[in-house]
Amino acid sequence: MSNLPAQLRIAGGDRALELTRDFFHEHDEAMLSAAAMLGGPAAHRRCLRLFADIAKSDVLTKALKHELVWLHRLMMLDFVGDPEREETARFMSLDILDPRVEEICYEADRFSDLLVTIAEEHPNCDVVQRELFDLSAA
Repeated sequence: MSNLPAQLRIAGGDRALELTRDFFHEHDEAMLSAAAMLGGPAAHRRCLRLFADIAKSDVLTKALKHELVWLHRLMMLDFVGDPEREETARFMSLDILDPRVEEICYEADRFSDLLVTIAEEHPNCDVVQRELFDLSAA
C-alpha cells in the first residue's frame, strides 16, 4: 500500500478502490479471521487473493466487486442453512459468547458501510446495488 495521503492517491483514480484499500488495510486481520472462522481454509485463501487483487488493481472491477459481495455474504451468514455447506457446520460450532463473534458482527457492519459507499461511487454497478437491495429487503 502507498504511504501517500488518501486525497493524493485518489486524484485521477478510482475513489471506491482507494476506500476499499483503506478499509482492508485497517481491517485486514479481522476480515481474514472472520473468513477463516466462518468459511474455513478455502474462504481464508479466497480472502487473501481478494486482498492481493485489490492491492494490484487500478480500478474496482466487476470481478472484484463480485468477490467483495461474496465476502460480505459470508460475513452476513448468507451461506448458513444448507447442511451440505461448510459454513453451516462452522456456524453451528460457534460459541455465541466468543468475543470474536462480536468482532465479526462489528466488521460485517463496517463492511456493509463500505458497500454503500462503493454503490454511491459506482451507481451503475448492478453487482453491489443488488447486494444492497437484498440487504434492505431482509
